[in-house]
Amino acid sequence: MEDPSVEDHADVRVLPPLLFLGSILLGVLLQLVVAVGFSVETGWRIPLGLALVACGVAAIAWVISEMRRTHQDPDPRKTTPELIVGGPFRYARNPIYTGMAMIQAGIGIALANPWIVLLLVPTLWILRREVIEKEEAYLTRKFGDAYIAYQKSVRRWL
Repeated sequence: MEDPSVEDHADVRVLPPLLFLGSILLGVLLQLVVAVGFSVETGWRIPLGLALVACGVAAIAWVISEMRRTHQDPDPRKTTPELIVGGPFRYARNPIYTGMAMIQAGIGIALANPWIVLLLVPTLWILRREVIEKEEAYLTRKFGDAYIAYQKSVRRWL
């Protein structure tokens, strides 16, 4: 049984969409200050970047539809009434963050902006420390052995 004094949500203070958006905007600013480009020819760069963005958007749409189907909110600051282990969650424990990372990488590639791509490293580090680890602690507290078994059977990323 849960301790009623503990709030029923992850202690997340960083909103993932804003983290990724901030990282992309910082990449744009860095490119204005220190212009660096990709050596990949435009004929491949733009379609590859757009394909990554499309895959990321599709992944996020799939996650949101699965969450709506189970009456859950994708906001990590909200309560999680039940574990979702089907749909995209069969392949990754964090499919929405995987989609966001794909979108950021795709934008960086399409715009020939390596800063946006390189900033994925600190962005994913911050995401892991400030969001994912807090979500995992909350889900372990709330669902115990069921969540631990899920962690063992499904990777954090793809």
